[in-house]
Amino acid sequence: MQFKFGIVLLILITTTSCVKKTVLETTFDCSNSVSFSDTKKVKDIKKNFTIAVPENWKTQLYYDEFQSDIFTADTTKELSDTYILDASWKFGELILDTGFETKMRSNSDMNVVISKFENIQEKPAFWYVEKGENKGFDYQVLHIYLKTSVDTYLEIKTEVYGSKNVEKRFCESMQIIKSIEFI
Repeated sequence: MQFKFGIVLLILITTTSCVKKTVLETTFDCSNSVSFSDTKKVKDIKKNFTIAVPENWKTQLYYDEFQSDIFTADTTKELSDTYILDASWKFGELILDTGFETKMRSNSDMNVVISKFENIQEKPAFWYVEKGENKGFDYQVLHIYLKTSVDTYLEIKTEVYGSKNVEKRFCESMQIIKSIEFI
């Protein structure tokens, strides 16, 4: 009996300890996060990454010689009930250090409320959340800079308008961000 209990306990510890959340994921209470059922994989024009977004969302692609973007949002909802997600593959060197953090903070027109360096998807990253006002709405933005190679990086921005369900919308956004796959 004790042997069976020991095995069950070992399996439980092993499976739960392997799921390590990032600081970003623990910053928001995402315990009730939504999983999207009907999604489509969208590939950026330059074929650097894919992202799984809900089927009914409006998605636009953009590119130039230095970047390749995927913009997506649920346009069936009011702006204050949804969010806008922009994932952009950029060509250029990204040095993630305190100088970069200082530059991002000084370039912001809004109040940076939290920022962190950490690994996301096993890649070096820097993220920050800022608050302010835009178009007459309370406005919060999550910025993520994810270094993908010596001369490329992914810049991800989630824009949340309004003050209701802000944390829930950031959590939904992070579910979509976790679906990003590099090609």
